[in-house]
Amino acid sequence: MTIFTIDRFVETAGDETVVDMLVIGGGITGAAVAYEAASRGLRVALVEADDFGAATSAATGKLIHGGLRYLKQLEIGLVRESLKERRILSDIAPNLIDVYPIVLPDSDLVVRLGLTAYDVLSFDRNRVDDRNKRIPRHRRLPTDEALYYDCLMISPERLTLAFVRSAAAAGALVSNHTRAEELLMEGRQVTGARVRDRFGASHVVRARVVVNATGPWAYDTLTESPVTAGSAGQPPTVRSEGIYLITRQLTDVMTLHVTPHGHFSCAPWRGHSMIGPTEKAYRGAVSDWRVTQESVEEFIAAINSAGLLPVEIGLDDVLHAYGGLRPLTEDAGGDTYNASRAAEVVDHAKSDHGGIHGLITATGGKYTTSRAFAHQVVEIAAPKLGRAMGRSRTSKTWLHGCSTGPIEHYVAASRSRNPDFSAETVRHVARHHGTEHDAVLDLARSTPELATPLDADGELLAQVVVAARHESARTLSDILMRRTGLGTLGLPSDEILDAVARVAGQELGWDDARRAAELDATVSSLTLPWHQPA
Repeated sequence: MTIFTIDRFVETAGDETVVDMLVIGGGITGAAVAYEAASRGLRVALVEADDFGAATSAATGKLIHGGLRYLKQLEIGLVRESLKERRILSDIAPNLIDVYPIVLPDSDLVVRLGLTAYDVLSFDRNRVDDRNKRIPRHRRLPTDEALYYDCLMISPERLTLAFVRSAAAAGALVSNHTRAEELLMEGRQVTGARVRDRFGASHVVRARVVVNATGPWAYDTLTESPVTAGSAGQPPTVRSEGIYLITRQLTDVMTLHVTPHGHFSCAPWRGHSMIGPTEKAYRGAVSDWRVTQESVEEFIAAINSAGLLPVEIGLDDVLHAYGGLRPLTEDAGGDTYNASRAAEVVDHAKSDHGGIHGLITATGGKYTTSRAFAHQVVEIAAPKLGRAMGRSRTSKTWLHGCSTGPIEHYVAASRSRNPDFSAETVRHVARHHGTEHDAVLDLARSTPELATPLDADGELLAQVVVAARHESARTLSDILMRRTGLGTLGLPSDEILDAVARVAGQELGWDDARRAAELDATVSSLTLPWHQPA
């Protein structure tokens, strides 16, 4: 078994590349659009200024859900689409999606009616390939709480990467750490973009259609080029800030709490609790946003005042805090909680969107509906391409590396084949690397150091080698935060940081100065604001 390698095309191509579609932005929306387009026979390029899934796509509560609270806004179509896509993702990425129980403590009549409607709208929820992914109806518990089920991503970062790898396997050219510096124009036709790799390579990508999938940066992307600035519309007055906290484990099941100021959940996560999200209006520049001590203290105060957790928490209980900005497709004023979560596609060729041809902006997508949203974007792009393309098959095709079949059977078979590794390691590697996991374990066997478990999940240094060698990881943060989970519960120990940096540096050719810089940047980014040096 070999491991598919992502080739970063800006490092290997000449001065110019010609494609049918250029996708700018490698979060879950851009990755899904690139995959949808490439799988239908289009020549596609995807560029991401940071790492795949590093920005808004990283600010997630891990759920693949129908959007129960969207029923309150009567967004029935969005809920139905989300529930359908929840089932599809369970089928095409069975190793990365699990059925997940959720408790609603306040089970009044309105809640029960909402859950009944939720069950009805998900009438096809059990038409799944894996019997273990069937979802029961909601039920009332003896405590008068309500229990219902949605799905959980065991690793949103690996799911985004699976879409990127699927796009690349279908022929797409992909490159992370590559910024689109300016859109190229001929009159009022966008013809591509000039892109620059953060490691020095500059490149021109010519395209019949450019898709702006940069999330909260969508307005900024348009205004960076003089001709398209006029099609950007009014600058967004508000974006939604969402923050999550990681603490010691406080509950055994996910509980969803609704307060007058919004909702938050407390969910078991890898032996810890994940609490969030916040819903707060943010009015500054996107590039200036950070998780701040003030925002965390405000969230903690709201949690404690609601009295909905078993214990009160303080700053000392927070092991890790992460978040990001969500683009909104409507002017929400200060009420980001009740703003629509519907995605939006803007065809800039229409006169009311600037009359700029060859440009599409796609914003507001989310993990659950990313595949369906990508299909919508490609369908809008199709008439602009001047060529035929195949029918969509993404709803029926496993994502790359995800053709495991029923995952529990797959893991059990792997444990039988790999008795020299712990059960935790086999389960983790099998689920996160799917059908390529045996190659990861074989690599670990080749060098004893690579087979040493690094955390309670059983993660290995072999995964660091795979990340650098095959998965386009180029920084220490890429590896710790998005190829593995070594950094997603908080700052790892110095021993782990040093080992990962050394192995990554050997693979990526880092000298001592570069390795030290990577360590400094990672420690700074993962040190909580109230622990930062004054």
